[in-house]
Amino acid sequence: MTTPTSSLSGQPTRRMLPVLTSQPAPMINEDVAVLTSGARTLAEQVGNKYAAIERTHRFRYLFDPLRLLQQGDALNRYIAGENAFPTAVEIDPANTCNHNCGFCIYSSLHKTGHNEHLDSDVLFRVIDELAAGGVSSVLFVGGGEPMTHPKTVEAIERCAEHNMSVGLVTNGSRVFPKYARRLKQAATYVRFSLDASTPELHLQMHQRDDHPVIIENLRALAAADGPCTVGTGYFINPGNVEDLIACGRLVKDCGADYIQYKSYSGVPIEADLHERMLTLLDEAIGLDDDRFDVHIVSRVFDNYTHQVRGYSKCHWQAFKPVIGADGNVRLCAQKRTNANGIIGNVNDKSFAEVWNSQFRQDVITGLDLLKCPFCVHDPQNKTIEFLTAFGAPHGTFF
Repeated sequence: MTTPTSSLSGQPTRRMLPVLTSQPAPMINEDVAVLTSGARTLAEQVGNKYAAIERTHRFRYLFDPLRLLQQGDALNRYIAGENAFPTAVEIDPANTCNHNCGFCIYSSLHKTGHNEHLDSDVLFRVIDELAAGGVSSVLFVGGGEPMTHPKTVEAIERCAEHNMSVGLVTNGSRVFPKYARRLKQAATYVRFSLDASTPELHLQMHQRDDHPVIIENLRALAAADGPCTVGTGYFINPGNVEDLIACGRLVKDCGADYIQYKSYSGVPIEADLHERMLTLLDEAIGLDDDRFDVHIVSRVFDNYTHQVRGYSKCHWQAFKPVIGADGNVRLCAQKRTNANGIIGNVNDKSFAEVWNSQFRQDVITGLDLLKCPFCVHDPQNKTIEFLTAFGAPHGTFF
């Protein structure tokens, strides 16, 4: 009988521990340490290889949920029971989108009949109000494609004038070279959603024949003068898994600062696809060097699909709400397509009125966490719950 081995290292894979039964059985003892030592699975091997290069990143922890701990003042206010303005807000300037990606988790917001754009006066009023209230960062995203709103670049510049950090997540098709220097000067980061290295695959993935334009835009933005970081996000799926290395090379050649490889959260990755992803990512990691970072979300390694929400309530809603293109303010990005997350509308109220309303408190109180979708902010919720509720009598032990 042969011992199963890992496809990358040739090391033995872990075997199952003996199942305890009512019959006498030999004790496992230190065999547990042997069985659980080292990187025995493909996910562990690639994950540890990635961890080694991640420690050298110029922009380390760029996507880590523990960035929350950098917001000490905001955390302390929340723990003290204050209802302070959030530190970050997402704004969807538009629900229209010029692409039609089959994997878009917000596709229902820009189907036929959805063409909402935030009124420009409302958009700038809200930005000014957020700045006055102490919001430190704004992300322009969607919804739809944020650059389909005619005033998005000006809105980013308005945020910068208020000394707020500002991000833009875009399909890149309308980030034209004429905007490159303005965005590079005003934004903190711009990330293109680029999931293909060729026009043919891009057409298949995004249903639009504008790949050459996007690449031209990415090159111009990366080359422009300014402190803004420029990167891309690559959504791995069965249709493009074989292209992930080629796309990484293209992004690096364009002069971008990084590529982020990711997949759906909470949806299991089929075993054969997962193995292929990991095998190719093992090679893609080699693109990382002192001027280009390769980021891989931990979800790709863990492939976990469930969450046990032991926290008493959603804490994250106090830190990063979403203002939609229809003016509706939602508790969080996870509630973008769900009406039960709406807490008010900035078309007929100020953000402060929405934020301080009894209606918002009622919505928070009525949340059933078990009915919430898979939450990408689960780690932050657990961290905040610990900081607000630790009560064990032996807190000095580790």
